[in-house]
Amino acid sequence: MALVHFGARPFAADLVIFDKDGTLVDFEPLWAAKTDAAVAALVQAVGGDATLAAELHRLLGYDPAARRFDTHSPMLTAPMPTLRTLAAAALYRQGWGWLEAELHVAAHFTPTMDGIFDLALLRPTADLPALCGGLRRAGVRMALITSDDRAPTATTLDWLGVGHYIEFLAAADDPYPHKPAPEAVWAACAALGVDLAATAFVGDSTTDMLMAQRAGVGLRVAVRTGLMDEATLAPHADVVLASVGEIQPLPSRRSEGEP
Repeated sequence: MALVHFGARPFAADLVIFDKDGTLVDFEPLWAAKTDAAVAALVQAVGGDATLAAELHRLLGYDPAARRFDTHSPMLTAPMPTLRTLAAAALYRQGWGWLEAELHVAAHFTPTMDGIFDLALLRPTADLPALCGGLRRAGVRMALITSDDRAPTATTLDWLGVGHYIEFLAAADDPYPHKPAPEAVWAACAALGVDLAATAFVGDSTTDMLMAQRAGVGLRVAVRTGLMDEATLAPHADVVLASVGEIQPLPSRRSEGEP
């Protein structure tokens, strides 16, 4: 167990669980590009028009002109299977049969959403290798729970230089109930042999904080690097930080003596 400062809040932690998008990575540059490309690919593949594109954007809570998401957009918190269902619903509403709609989404929408774009779009919210390295040296273990799928998440973590620090990963296509259900948090603690009371959960949304509350973790940490402001996050969190860059582990005695 190590003393970790989450801003001005000290906490004795054995495990820190992170959300990904909006927490470790700037949400909008990456997901605006993915949404633009996925909608365009689907509309083109089915011979759709601007009406279909507008319906897809509306259901996804996305303004393509401003390249911004609604703060309550499903893109922020819904798992990928839900986003695929919404895309199929847009086709259904425009006259496609449900099975046909699902097949079109699987062939043309999903691969684009699951793809990784230019590395320039992966903008970390802090110096993540330094943060994770500091936590590791202090003896704190790390996990990640995301609404994204496993393959693109693992690739993203490796490109960010922190994949080897994450000892437990729960993604949208893993066999856990989706956020805000607490089962993935319980699974992380069980797999790593850590008590919930010694676990901090760090996320950028009220959904993350509700998951942490339902799981019964020791500390709920919200960050303002997503699309929700402090006034929205504060009632659901124990502490609100500007970014994960405000997480400062105190070095263990062992690491203090290392060269």
